[in-house]
Amino acid sequence: MFKGQDIICISSIDWDFLRQRHQILMTMLAQEGNRVFFVENLNPNPTIDLSILSKAIKRVGRIFLKLNEKEKEQIPNLTVITPFIMPFKNRIAEFINKNILLRFVLFYLKLKGVKRPVIWTYLATSLALRLINNLEPQTLIYDCVIDASLHPDSPKDIKISERKLIESADLIFTDNHYSLKKCKEINACAYIIPPGVDFEQFFLPDINKDADLLLDNIRHPRIGYFGGIEEFRVDIELIAYIAEERPNWNILIFGPMRRTDISILKLKNIIIGDPVAHSVLPCYLQKLDVLILPYKIKEFTKSMFPAKIFECLATGKPIVSTALEEFNFFEEGVIRIAKTKEEFVQAIADSLDSDTEAHKQKRLKIARENSWEERFKEIRAIIEECLPRESSL
Repeated sequence: MFKGQDIICISSIDWDFLRQRHQILMTMLAQEGNRVFFVENLNPNPTIDLSILSKAIKRVGRIFLKLNEKEKEQIPNLTVITPFIMPFKNRIAEFINKNILLRFVLFYLKLKGVKRPVIWTYLATSLALRLINNLEPQTLIYDCVIDASLHPDSPKDIKISERKLIESADLIFTDNHYSLKKCKEINACAYIIPPGVDFEQFFLPDINKDADLLLDNIRHPRIGYFGGIEEFRVDIELIAYIAEERPNWNILIFGPMRRTDISILKLKNIIIGDPVAHSVLPCYLQKLDVLILPYKIKEFTKSMFPAKIFECLATGKPIVSTALEEFNFFEEGVIRIAKTKEEFVQAIADSLDSDTEAHKQKRLKIARENSWEERFKEIRAIIEECLPRESSL
């Protein structure tokens, strides 16, 4: 029973942020005939700066000017809810968020006739738990895609609130083995669902003139990274090192900068472009020679399985990454793994010099086998097997 349900997604990102698992799965659930309410990120920020204030102003616009109507028209059965949350982390703001502002979300859902919904949450904060308890869900699903206890923006009580969520969840999905082990120690109903890809979109992208204008004047070799740039996650120093060691390589970066000092990236052969819409991103990637995943290796990244990996594989391009634990599960040779900055530069050079058609076909085969359609079938099968019929989607 996978239709006709009210599904509340408590998201850890906003709808118009980089397209990820959150938006993809909720879109697929809406297309199945469920009524989906996508609640944008409820997590306040630890510090206030221009980017946070800009985000708060944008949220006000989305609330009062209904700037999310375009998305809702494109996806029937899906409504984006933009709650206004005090962007502070102190007792007064927490009280206002929990006892006043959260009530507006509950009131809106009540007006829409939502009763005993399915809750699909990416947040494990006490604020999210307050919303969940008030909604009295028939089914609670926790999609655990990061180790929230190690994220720098998480509240101080996150370990307590996440444990409560894991204990009470009817079903837990996660995209990495580290979080799977952690969740299974508390709740046996935990399953791994890795990221997926819209294979055809990345393998055969539509022609985009903006990509031509930006890239045609940039000489090869072109080394590219796409995605958010956050210094607690991305190794900025490694990117600068690559550029300095190989001044004849051009390094292109596409993605939003989030509270990160990028002054060391101001080098002649580093080109930082504006964030690129997900729909046209594949056209840019097809014009690059090597794709890189320069993530920091530390405690937090043990729970990282970058969603972009299968998108990279679907381009057929060679990929070089730092030694993320999840990549140990790939067959040798699919991704070049580097443990030091010197190895990283050499791995890029090897990719440029000795990549073969056989390597490319291996990458494409893996991408084809990991489509979002296949992921959705896995999720549906788990739900129908694990949950009672009266409470299954």
